[in-house]
Amino acid sequence: MADTRSEVEGVHTPPFADVAEALGLGVAYQIAVPPDGIGRRFTYVSANCEAMTGVPAAAALADAGALYELIVPDQRALFDRAEAEALAGDGRFDIEVQMRGRGGEVRWRRIASARRDLPDGSTLWDGLVSDIHPARTLADQLEDQRRRLEVAVEATGLGFWEWNPRSGALNWSDRNKAIFGLPSEAPVTIELYVATIHPDDRERALETYRRARDAADGGDFAMEYRAVAPNGQLRWILTQGRVITDGEGPCLVVGTTLDNTDRHEAEERRALVLGELAHRAKNGLQVMMAIVSETARSARDVKGFEGVLIARLQAMADAQDLVTASGGRPVPLAELASRTLTPFGLDRFDLEPQIAEHTVRGDVAAGLALLLHEMATNAVKYGALSKTKGRVSLKAEGAGPGMAALQWRERGGPLVEPSNRRGFGSRLLQAALRQQGGKVEPAFEPEGFTARMEFRVGG
Repeated sequence: MADTRSEVEGVHTPPFADVAEALGLGVAYQIAVPPDGIGRRFTYVSANCEAMTGVPAAAALADAGALYELIVPDQRALFDRAEAEALAGDGRFDIEVQMRGRGGEVRWRRIASARRDLPDGSTLWDGLVSDIHPARTLADQLEDQRRRLEVAVEATGLGFWEWNPRSGALNWSDRNKAIFGLPSEAPVTIELYVATIHPDDRERALETYRRARDAADGGDFAMEYRAVAPNGQLRWILTQGRVITDGEGPCLVVGTTLDNTDRHEAEERRALVLGELAHRAKNGLQVMMAIVSETARSARDVKGFEGVLIARLQAMADAQDLVTASGGRPVPLAELASRTLTPFGLDRFDLEPQIAEHTVRGDVAAGLALLLHEMATNAVKYGALSKTKGRVSLKAEGAGPGMAALQWRERGGPLVEPSNRRGFGSRLLQAALRQQGGKVEPAFEPEGFTARMEFRVGG
């Protein structure tokens, strides 16, 4: 039944109004707009208007502004914009705004209406104002909790995501987008996400999800895969998620993302270091075995064997001390040469200042130290340092990319006569630097022995 206090004379109650009021759906109304679009008035307002808004239906019929003015000021612009869009569009109007209620409290209302065009050019808008405050408040609370959870998750370095497999809606936190190399404003879709997975890992990752999806009550899943960022950078991703189901199947998938790239790169570096250590240990043992064998071959007695062997091994140990002290970083060439040659009287060596501009890689240092020690030993026994006025000069020379060269030159010693005998020194000249890409070019000139040592520099 129509309430005569809420209906303009001669205008019939909208057909849905009695049903809406009987079911407690909200306040039903009808607005008439003349052909020129200027001015509007309520032609019907259901009797429950006063209970919801504090404005009697008759007051709203007499002055439409009585209801319009209940919309909180900071949302009037939003309301007016939605109304203009409905007028210019298909005539459907649906908006959620805050309005003052009966006791002055502010509550969330949903205002929805549809337009009917009349033959005279005027329009009628049949609508409903419903109270959605409890649902909207709960939604806001849930959203606030979600944001808090997202912040807590991201504080641990994790990205947060959720996907609705029915609607296709995918939501990523800013941190999650950053992990995949996307800006915070970038839109995301499930298709875009799948496309970021490395082709070699894509099917395995999808199969992991499908197994969790097809579990009886939904399931948890975890998978690690490679993802390709828009700039082409490869990242290792660890994703953990949960499939939530209802009576119709999966309805929500939520989870976290962790960038595991640093850990994988650290593991790769550790594997390289272990491999390098094993390689160096093997090389070191081989060098030591060769030193022992060659020293024993040329020794006349046990005492002599012991002295020469210890001196040669000490040269290697001193070089290794330098490498260890540097923390594995390149070793200064000048320091390596000084430490190795000091036992032979450093004042008899002319070290060019430019030597200080070079460093030596750790894997080259031991071989180069042993080589300098052996050439100094031979200089004392047979070469320039066997004479009082004899001297040895060390000069830095240019070489190819990533390489450096050191020129050893003896002067003031006895006349040099090349020998066909290949002892430890001769073998060492050929092998000391070769394994690391270097080489030694000896020359037995009459005025003194020379050698050009080429080796990889530190970087």
